[in-house]
Amino acid sequence: MNLVIYADFSGPECYLASRRADAIAAAAAVDWRAVEQYPRRPVSGVPVSESEQLPARLAALEQLLLPREQLPWRLPTVVPKTQAAVSAYAEAHGTRVDAEVRRLLFDLYWRDGADIGSPTVLRTPLTGPMLRSGADADPLRQFGYAVGPHREPITTGAHRRIQAWRGQWQQLGGAELPVVLVDGATLTGLDAVRRLGKEIARLGVDVAPVLADPLRYPALDGNPPLSWVSQIGGEWLHRYRIGAPS
Repeated sequence: MNLVIYADFSGPECYLASRRADAIAAAAAVDWRAVEQYPRRPVSGVPVSESEQLPARLAALEQLLLPREQLPWRLPTVVPKTQAAVSAYAEAHGTRVDAEVRRLLFDLYWRDGADIGSPTVLRTPLTGPMLRSGADADPLRQFGYAVGPHREPITTGAHRRIQAWRGQWQQLGGAELPVVLVDGATLTGLDAVRRLGKEIARLGVDVAPVLADPLRYPALDGNPPLSWVSQIGGEWLHRYRIGAPS
């Protein structure tokens, strides 16, 4: 099965799609492609208004849940500009932590109420997974950076990835998110979410898999580089400050 999903991070339908993608990933490859649905949204986001109909949309999604499936959420007060989140995911895409970063970004917004439009807010939670990513670029590999100060990606490769994903989504008519491409079919919105549920049933995978904490840092082997310690800290920071025992 060739499964491709286009989604933003601020839509509840995309949130459920992400959780279903985690279940499907146990048996099939999932190519998740992030797009910023509303790039002209103010950098500070916009207050949640009645026009978003978030309570009704979340209630509708809960009616679609499979047995044992959960959709934990707290109603956000702000709809963020998701450029920073898309940039972070684009940096992680293709690495060993891309699914973890995707899940982390959704959880930060839908469960913790964090402003995922702020690079400052994303800096700390993304450090652990980016240090584990295996990425080649020094800012990612050494310091865990994934987003620039102006919400842009760190590397040219991630920038090109974002542009390609957006172009592909626009070629689909800028369809309602999420968009699922599977077996030659294109499904959008709630139809896409329903199809992912059918794939879970067809594959017979666990709808609520136990997943590792995406916030975790890489295991330390010996003393890490001083540059890492000075930027990140961790358990080695105090040891470097006081010096080696005599």
